Amino acid sequence: MPEISMPESGSAEIIPFPTRPAASPVPPAKAEPTAAEARLTRALTGLNDAVIAQRAAVAAWRSALGDLKTVTGRLGNSLRSYNDSLGQLDARVSMLRTEAVKLKTWADNVLARKG
Repeated sequence: MPEISMPESGSAEIIPFPTRPAASPVPPAKAEPTAAEARLTRALTGLNDAVIAQRAAVAAWRSALGDLKTVTGRLGNSLRSYNDSLGQLDARVSMLRTEAVKLKTWADNVLARKG
C-alpha cells in the first residue's frame, strides 16, 4: 500500500468552548403556585394517600388469605380425622349388629326348643 503523507502545519488556532455561568449561591425565590398548580398538588397528595391506603389494604388482605389458608388446612385435617372416626364407628356398629343378629337367632332357637 502506498504511504499517505500529511502536510505539517506550523501553527494551530485553539477555539475555546463557551463557559457556563457559575451557579448562584442563593436560590431564586419561589413564586406562589397558581390555582391549577395548587389543585394538582392536592390531587397528587390525595392520590398518594389513596395508594398508601390501598397498599395497607392489600397487605391486610394477603394476611387474611394466609390466615384463611391456615384455618382451612386445620379444618381439612379435622374433617379427615372425623371421617376416620366415623369409619371406625361404622365398622364397630356393623360388628355389633352382626353379633346381635347371632344372639337373636340363638335366643329364638332356645325358646323354640323349650316351647
